[in-house]
Amino acid sequence: MKNYYEEILDYVNTLQIIDSHEHLPGYERNRERDTDILKEYLSQYFSSDLVSAGLKFSELEFARDEKQPLAERWKVVEPYWNLARNTGYGRALDLSVKALYGADRIDGETIEGLNREFLKTLEPGQNHYRKVLKEMSKIQYSVLDGDLDCDRTYFRSTCHLSVFINPNTWDQIEWVEKESGIPITSFDDWLEACEILIGRALQMGAVALKCTLAYNRPLFFENTGRREAEECFNRMIPKKGRPGWEPGWADVTKPFQDYMMHYILRIANRRGLICQFHTGLQEGNRNYIYNSDPSLLSNLFVQYQNVKFDLFHIGYPYQHVMSALGKMFPNVYLDMCWAHIISPAACIHTLEEWLDSAPVNKIIAFGGDYCLVDGVYAHQLLARRNVSKTLAQKVEDSVFGVDEAKWMAKRMFYENPRELYGE
Repeated sequence: MKNYYEEILDYVNTLQIIDSHEHLPGYERNRERDTDILKEYLSQYFSSDLVSAGLKFSELEFARDEKQPLAERWKVVEPYWNLARNTGYGRALDLSVKALYGADRIDGETIEGLNREFLKTLEPGQNHYRKVLKEMSKIQYSVLDGDLDCDRTYFRSTCHLSVFINPNTWDQIEWVEKESGIPITSFDDWLEACEILIGRALQMGAVALKCTLAYNRPLFFENTGRREAEECFNRMIPKKGRPGWEPGWADVTKPFQDYMMHYILRIANRRGLICQFHTGLQEGNRNYIYNSDPSLLSNLFVQYQNVKFDLFHIGYPYQHVMSALGKMFPNVYLDMCWAHIISPAACIHTLEEWLDSAPVNKIIAFGGDYCLVDGVYAHQLLARRNVSKTLAQKVEDSVFGVDEAKWMAKRMFYENPRELYGE
C-alpha cells in the first residue's frame, strides 16, 4: 500500500489542476489591507470550529479586531484553537504556515513571527497570488464565485443567481434595475431584466451559474405557476415610493423563488449551461442542514436535461445520496470542493464509494472554496493526498492498476473540470 501511495502521490503532485470553486478577491490588489494573520485566518471556516469548541461570538469578534494587540487576542482563542487544531480546518492552517512561512504550526511562540511574514505578502510587488496559486499549488485557473471582474491569469467567473431568485432587499432590486437598464414596474420587467443580466454575465466570461440558496431555504423548487409568482411580485413592487415607504427588506415568498429558479433553468436548458449548487454543510454555526440535501434537486435534474448540474461539497453529510445521483443522472457532476478540509477522512471514504458507483468523468477532485489565499495551498495538498490514498487502496485491492489510477487522478483533477468549464 505504501509504495502504491507514494508512486501515485508523486505523480499527482506533478499535475496542473483546475480549481472548481473559490471566493478570493478577483485581483490581488483587492486583498484586505487592514488586517493581520489572525484576522485573516479567522475570517472563514476555522472560526466555526472555535465557536463549536466553546469560543463566544464576542470573543471571536475581539480576536478579529486587528487594532487590538495580537498577543492578547491570541490568548483569548488559544485554548479553543488547541481543541480544534485536529479538524480539517485546523490542520489546513498549520500546513499552510509551514509551507509558506516556515513555522511548524500556529501557536503562542510563532504567532508574532508569522504575522510579520504574513504582512510582507501585502506589500506592493510581492505577487503572493502567483506564489501560492501558480508556483506552489499548480492551479491552471480557479472558478471564482460571482466576481465577473477578475484577473483571468488566475480566475474564471460565475453568475450568482441569488439576486434574481431571492432579492431580499430593495437595494438588490434597484441594482437589477440599474444594471439591466430596465425600469422595474411589472413582473415581465423583472424577467426581462434578469435574462439580460444573465446574458451579459456570459458575455463577460462567466463559465457557470451559481446557486447558494441552501443557506436560506430547502433545495426543493416546485414547478410553480406564473400566476402565484406574479401575485407575490405585484404585492411587493407597488409599495415602493408610497408615503411612508422606507427601503429595507423585500417580501419575497417561496412561490416567487420557485418560479424564478425554473425560469432561469429554462434559459440554461436552452443554452446548455452549467449550474453549480451548494449542497450539504453550510459555512458558519447554526443552520438547517436538511435544507441542503441534494436529493431535493431531483426534479430539476429530470426536467432540465441540457443543464449540467455541478453539485458541491460532496453533499456532506449526504455523500451517499450524491453517489446515487451521480450514478443515475447523466447531467449531474459530483464536486469535492471545500470537502477535503471539512473532513479529510470523509473525502477518502466518499471517493472510494464514488469510484465504485459513478463513472470517473463525473467527479471533480478539488475546489479550494477559500476567502484567504493562504488556505488554498493546504487544501490542494490535502486533496492530492486524499485522492492518492483512495486510488492506492483501489490498486491494493486489485480493482485496477497503477497506470489506470494515475489516469483517473488526472481526469478528476484536470480533465473533468476542463471539459466542464473550458480552457
